[in-house]
Amino acid sequence: MIALIFLIFNLAAALFKSKSRLEAENAALRHQLIVLERKVRALVPFTNSDRLFFVQLYRWFSSVLKGVTIIRPETLVRWHRAG
Repeated sequence: MIALIFLIFNLAAALFKSKSRLEAENAALRHQLIVLERKVRALVPFTNSDRLFFVQLYRWFSSVLKGVTIIRPETLVRWHRAG
């Protein structure tokens, strides 16, 4: 529930940020995710609050599916090899 409140607050704050700042923040967050995935090397299970977050995000911004794709690392390697 707290994560949902932070999401709403951050979405409201994002309205006042410049586009270039949002893109830079997005790039930084993606890089943090890459570093985390490299460190963990295992599947991290979603909790119910994680699922609720993504469902609500999709309901508010259905275009988010263009930028968010959850795949397994093996799938990415297979796609890369198939080239």
